[in-house]
Amino acid sequence: MPREIPEGVTEVRIRIGGPAGFGIKAAGQSLARVFTRAGYETADLTEYPSLIKGGHNTYHLRICDRPIHSHVLDTDILVALDKDTVTKHLGELTEGAAVIFDPKDFSMDDIEGVRDDLCVIPVPMTDIIYEVEGKKIMRNTVALGAVLGHMKFPLSFLEESIEEQFSHKDPSIAEVNKKCAQAGYEHAGKNGCSFPYDMRPIERDEPRILIDGNEAIGLGALAAGIGMYCAYPMTPASSLLHFMARHGEDRGVIVKHTEDELAAMNMVVGGAFGGARSMCATSGGGFSLMTEAFGLAGVSESAVVVGLFTRPGPATGMPTWTEQSDLRFALHAAQGEFPRVVLAPGDRDDAFHLTWLAFNIADVLQTPVILLGDSYISDNRSSVPPFDTSRVTIDRGKLVAEGEVTDYLRYRVTEDGISERALPGVKGATQVVNSYEHDEYGYGAQGEKADVRIAQNEKRMRKMDKARDIVPPPAYFGPDEADLSVLLWGSTKMPVREAMSWLADEGVSVNMMQVVTMWPFPAEEVAEFLGKAKHTAIIEGNYTGQLQSLVREQCLLDVERTLHRYDGRPFAPEQVYEFVKEVLG
Repeated sequence: MPREIPEGVTEVRIRIGGPAGFGIKAAGQSLARVFTRAGYETADLTEYPSLIKGGHNTYHLRICDRPIHSHVLDTDILVALDKDTVTKHLGELTEGAAVIFDPKDFSMDDIEGVRDDLCVIPVPMTDIIYEVEGKKIMRNTVALGAVLGHMKFPLSFLEESIEEQFSHKDPSIAEVNKKCAQAGYEHAGKNGCSFPYDMRPIERDEPRILIDGNEAIGLGALAAGIGMYCAYPMTPASSLLHFMARHGEDRGVIVKHTEDELAAMNMVVGGAFGGARSMCATSGGGFSLMTEAFGLAGVSESAVVVGLFTRPGPATGMPTWTEQSDLRFALHAAQGEFPRVVLAPGDRDDAFHLTWLAFNIADVLQTPVILLGDSYISDNRSSVPPFDTSRVTIDRGKLVAEGEVTDYLRYRVTEDGISERALPGVKGATQVVNSYEHDEYGYGAQGEKADVRIAQNEKRMRKMDKARDIVPPPAYFGPDEADLSVLLWGSTKMPVREAMSWLADEGVSVNMMQVVTMWPFPAEEVAEFLGKAKHTAIIEGNYTGQLQSLVREQCLLDVERTLHRYDGRPFAPEQVYEFVKEVLG
């Protein structure tokens, strides 16, 4: 659904497509840095199959001079590094859109459905890279130069971005890439067409950072004072391991690339026992391997943070795509019953703040906390204001880190279910911790007694009463009264907020509740929100309606309509927009 840009708003959508191995994402993110530093708001979406080389890869960048919340489907400039890119994305091109391609790759005359209104721009990328003694992979840099040249945008921004991108490599690599960009830029100046986009850098009062969800989580963990991060690489959590490996050592963090996910979970339980704020992260397949050790964290009352970043399952599923299908898994993982908190960030700001808060909650409750994300938020970047670190607080709960204790019982039965925790080395604290049910000392031999089991089980579960007082409440967006009230969780927040802004421009009012804490479930707040609504809907990225099932179970309520997506792609705001228009007739 091509959408008209409101008068007075500058917005351009650029898509780069081609086979894996040609630097599609690297080129796109270089362009994103250019426009973010030039004062624009940006949001991107990378889509790629789980192939090292080949397949169809795309990077879509949205650029706007006004606040935006997500990607969109429309494309104004299509950089096609192969014929497949044109045939697959013709339907997304807006009126007058430009197509930049290398005539040595294919001819536009051989493609059916090419509209007369399109601005077709052949750029001899292959010839240019040979002229500057570059490599074939540098065709994307030539294309970026051509894009900026036709937009009459200063090339210096791209040159600075290239220098930064290749700063860790031989200086000659950056120089050749800059020559490629300059050649593409100059070609555009000599071969103009009716290109409708003329953009200039703009002044902004507040700076922006370009960041993805995993980088935001990493920064949140560092702000929280993380001491240990362990992980085995698994998409989409792998980039968090890369981030921590790159930045952790300078900040005193032990970063361990473990042999598998079982080791990662067990090691962070050990790290928490030693007093370090400890975290691991993985996707559904890895978390499946972690579940027994996750239960160890529950019975040993270990303060660990676990990132569960969802991709479509079951089994290997679709490793590089996205879904919201692990909610029920997160709520019930590991055998038996024990308290846990599940937090679901909806955007990068959430990712940062919920991460440092997760460490506090884990320490205060002495129980595991799950950060439940997905590939859409983990892998994709947007421009955001620098995070407000003044909000960051450190709360280690009932922790004795030094000195001496008397009459120490690690699992003392208390009214709030939380016992004093003394670190190894504290005088007078006998440390007995294992995976068995246990008595107040920690001795497993006594844990099988009925009265001991009852006392310890009830003690642990009382933590959930405290949890309800300290977990973040739902977030609300839109007017108090609306034509439609939407309930959602996680990264679906971004495209729904974007669609809400479009609908508001047309006088259609929508409000939204984002469930931030998935467990303990905020039943009272959800029931109140739905009870006041004229019409209700739930939007979530799974087949079975996992949030909807929680509403039925916890609130004894249901909604009128649902919108589900489970094809591995995130919701697009256009899809949400059409859904709301259909619901409201």
